[in-house]
Amino acid sequence: MRLIALILLSIVGGFVALTILLDLFPDRRVTMAAGDEGSAYHAIALRYRDILAEDGITLDLLDTAGSVENVTRLVNGDADVALVQGGIPAPEDAPIAALATVFLEPLLVFHRTGMNDANDPTRWSGQRVAAGGEGSGTRYAVDTIMETLEVSSDNTLVPLGGAAAAEALKAGEIDVAVFVAPVGAAYLAPLYLAPDIELASIRDVEAIRRRLPFVLAADLPPASLNYAAVKPATRIDLAAMVAQLAARDDLHPALVDRFVKAARRIHGERDLLADEGQFPSTEANTLRMNKQARTILAAAPSRLDRFIPWWMAAQITKMALLLVPLVLVMLPLLRVLPGLYGWTMRSRVYKHYSDLIEIEKEARAAESPARIAALSARLDGVQESVTDMRLPEAYRDRAYTMQMHIDLIRSRLRDGGAA
Repeated sequence: MRLIALILLSIVGGFVALTILLDLFPDRRVTMAAGDEGSAYHAIALRYRDILAEDGITLDLLDTAGSVENVTRLVNGDADVALVQGGIPAPEDAPIAALATVFLEPLLVFHRTGMNDANDPTRWSGQRVAAGGEGSGTRYAVDTIMETLEVSSDNTLVPLGGAAAAEALKAGEIDVAVFVAPVGAAYLAPLYLAPDIELASIRDVEAIRRRLPFVLAADLPPASLNYAAVKPATRIDLAAMVAQLAARDDLHPALVDRFVKAARRIHGERDLLADEGQFPSTEANTLRMNKQARTILAAAPSRLDRFIPWWMAAQITKMALLLVPLVLVMLPLLRVLPGLYGWTMRSRVYKHYSDLIEIEKEARAAESPARIAALSARLDGVQESVTDMRLPEAYRDRAYTMQMHIDLIRSRLRDGGAA
């Protein structure tokens, strides 16, 4: 019972110490790298800000050039959270991880009506192609695809992205505009409606997908963008990347919980490229996955924060995550404990048998009264130890059995040892 009590006290003490070590109260101010103002990422970051404000959390938005800079800001500690396009590299030892994949970002190619081969990067030479600003996810994707396909840009790529690229295409200042963005990005809406602008897919999507592991296949069915105008006129196969909600490893567990729950509200709806509930997800991440976020996403939404403060509910969830592996270890141990306890009790008796066997052997050869007296004294010592031994009632029979063996050897000594 002392052994069991010691184990239980160790477990309780460990959890008490863990609770003390955990920072129970998270910082109520968080910084999110949000892309450029007016971008799709910025619009989504505003939705996160509004949802987190319901819990009294202030989300400061940090304007950036896009996904490439977002990763840099996370690594440097300038931001706590960011949206990051799939495939954007991070240093191998970077203290950042994905909280979830949150939506698909297809590579969309817009061009003026009547332009031939606008979707073929090998034919862009001599064209004015807006391919995203430096530091943006669009520019990274275009550069990576062209490098993979061994296509020279021939200085045709214009560093424009987002709303600026859309306006430039409408004004005729560029010939082609490439975007890696959600289909519902606000700045794309005028391009869908413009009668002299068409949407295309980059040529041979499957060839690109096979070469670049972060590229996924998606498609837009006919008339899905504008049913009345039948836009697009035909199904468009798309190369798509996943957008990831990423965070620093030191983001407080309670804030991880809040961001994942906000992601469920923002990204769980159906859109043109995803079914309802498809996002947020743990699939297709190109960053390593945050373990706590993975467990939260795998479970049904918790209702604890309906009854207790959200930061406390998040800590209970965190403790539960730690408890599960502990329970998995403890259950087999608890099954072994009764046998271990019985072996411990029996061994307290059995350890004296080595002395008893030795005395018995010597008693057979003992002839002198002095030797017999010495063996009797040793036997008295063994008997005293067994008599004073405190054993549970269920194990006393071992001690009684040993007393019988002691009496048998004592009788032999009285009879003269070797006689």
